[in-house]
Formats: sequence, C-alpha cells, structure tokens
Amino acid sequence: MQDPTSDQDCDSQVDCWERFYKEHRRPWRGIGKISLDLEPGSKVLDVGCGTGKTTAALIKTGMDTTGLDFSPSAISHCISVFGNKAKFTIAECDRMPFPDNHFDAVVAVHIFEHLNDTQMRDTVKEISRVLVPGGIVFARTFAVEDVRAGGKDRNTRGNGIEYRYYSEEEMKEIFRGFDLLSCERKDETMRFGAVRVRMECLFRLPD
Repeated sequence: MQDPTSDQDCDSQVDCWERFYKEHRRPWRGIGKISLDLEPGSKVLDVGCGTGKTTAALIKTGMDTTGLDFSPSAISHCISVFGNKAKFTIAECDRMPFPDNHFDAVVAVHIFEHLNDTQMRDTVKEISRVLVPGGIVFARTFAVEDVRAGGKDRNTRGNGIEYRYYSEEEMKEIFRGFDLLSCERKDETMRFGAVRVRMECLFRLPD
C-alpha cells in the first residue's frame, strides 16, 4: 500500500478509498506476483481487486477471473484496462453477489488489513460460501513487524484509510475452519533500510 497522501477527513472508509482511487489512477504499478496450483480456466475471485494489479497476474496465468471491489472508480478503471478479459463487480466483500460453490479459488491480497472484526468474520463466511469444496484461498496481509505499523497492530494513515497488521497465528485463527497449506513471512528491505513485512498464507476449504 502507498504512504499517506492526504490529511483530509472522510465520512467512511468507502469514501476514503473512492477519493484515493480518483486521485491515483494507478497507485500500484506492474503485475502482482502470485502462484496458484490451478489449471488454466479455473474460476478465481480477486477480492478487493482495486485497480487490478493482482487481477492482471491471474489473467496472465489463464484464470477465469472475477474482480470485486466496493469502489466504483476502481472497478471502472479495471473495466477500461482489461475489457472482457475478466468480469468485475461492485460489491462489499462481506456481501458477495455470487452463488454458492462458484469459485475454485479466492485471492485476498491486502484486503484483511482494512476490515473490522465483524467485516472480517463475515468475509471469511462469504469466502467459504462461494468456494467449491476443496477450493483454495490465498491471503496476503501486512505483518505486525512491518515498518509502517510503528509497533502497533492498527493505525490510520494520513489519507484516512485504516490499517491493521497480522501475525501468523492470527491468520491461522481467522481461517481456522480451513486446512492450512502454508503460511510464510516475507521480508522486503527498502532502499533506506526499512523493512516491509507481509504474511502470505494458503488455505484449503475442506471437502
């Protein structure tokens, strides 16, 4: 995620993100790095797709990709960039407009950082509902050791967007009804020595 760019207040997190995407058409450049052991044509949901960095990676690997985000500006950008290469939906991640057992995998890249406890619980329920039995979840989040956490597990940046930071144990607890396939800490040392830290976990919905 980007560093703060504004100190203005906003009425809700939806408003904060909408303003952010209007001010930054491509806040995260390039194609996301993600590896899923799936056959080409598998149905994959990109939850909180934003402007499509992870979506681009899924399309590139031949996935039948659907992106979901609550920001109309983000979804509009994705449609303009990807056209009919993927499907896009404006919706909340804790109230997904998809049928049961619809996706082979769900990708949640830097979305859990922005959910409160109720939203997080309901989002996991929705992920469970829309996944096929045996479907997988890839979750990437900022870790508590990340330099931007400042020693806290939650903070609000200058642009009004709220963040929370997770440990490996917390990620496992969030998905306690799933089979754990892997969970790793990833460190990235920045130019001036600061370290960005994230958790990358892979879970499987039991059959």
